[in-house]
Amino acid sequence: MRILTAAAGALGAALLGASIPATVHGQASPPSQVRAAAALLPDTVLVGQPFRLGVTVQAPRGLRIRFPGALELTDDLEQVGAVELGHRRPRTGVMRAYYRVVAWTAGEHSVPPIHVKLYADPAVGDPLDLAVAVPPLIVRTVLPADARGLELRQGLPFLDPSPFPWIALLLLIAILVGLWAYYRYRKRDETADEAVRVLTLWESALEELRALAEEWRTGRLTPDAFGDRLEGILWGYLAATDGWVPGRPVRAAVNGDRRFARALDYSARVRFARLEGGYGGPIEATDACEAWILSRHEPAGAPEEGP
Repeated sequence: MRILTAAAGALGAALLGASIPATVHGQASPPSQVRAAAALLPDTVLVGQPFRLGVTVQAPRGLRIRFPGALELTDDLEQVGAVELGHRRPRTGVMRAYYRVVAWTAGEHSVPPIHVKLYADPAVGDPLDLAVAVPPLIVRTVLPADARGLELRQGLPFLDPSPFPWIALLLLIAILVGLWAYYRYRKRDETADEAVRVLTLWESALEELRALAEEWRTGRLTPDAFGDRLEGILWGYLAATDGWVPGRPVRAAVNGDRRFARALDYSARVRFARLEGGYGGPIEATDACEAWILSRHEPAGAPEEGP
């Protein structure tokens, strides 16, 4: 905002003391009707430092003002950005335009005049061409006075497109994926090669008794439900191993084993009479049933006893 205010002030001051004759169909307009001025802000810059070129034109209401979008500059000067147009003041007929320019070589530069077109409103005939003169521009350099033969080089890219980091990263990812696949399928092959151990009928019964005891420990069974499950496991075991027929009670398999008989008595009491006293409980009953099953079978892989 301060820069625009300063530019407007400078252009206004230049306009007060400058007038440019214009030709319409070969006739000169009075200087009091059409005026134009240009100013540089600042007028002394460094190489590569942008500056503003402002142009002010004052014309009667019957003429429309059109500033050029792109300036015709020398090879040492370059316009950067689009033109900034201000609103025309209806009372005075003044309109301003600002251009952003950069100089790339040091020294005193003569900026070409700015050609502004004035059109009659409504448009009649050819437009009026105003060639607005621009003050000279002083461009300084930060290099030492004896520096010669130096040229501006093209800027380096923001990212160096070197392929080495990407190749190394892709190679590392490929190695990691290969190791992961190797260990995964190797473990799968080892698991497939292992012989699956199949439980015998009596070993399955032992697993069921241990699971029953664990359910009792965790409080998930009532005494009568425990007794029902215990009888069912034993009867299923006898039906699978000894061909037990339906209706034949488990008690018929006691065969003098007192501990096994006491476990069955406890099971009958909690199932039918809801009595639990006088015995060690479900854990002792399952232990007794496991011992009875083990006594009927030789455990797999049991070491032979020496003489």
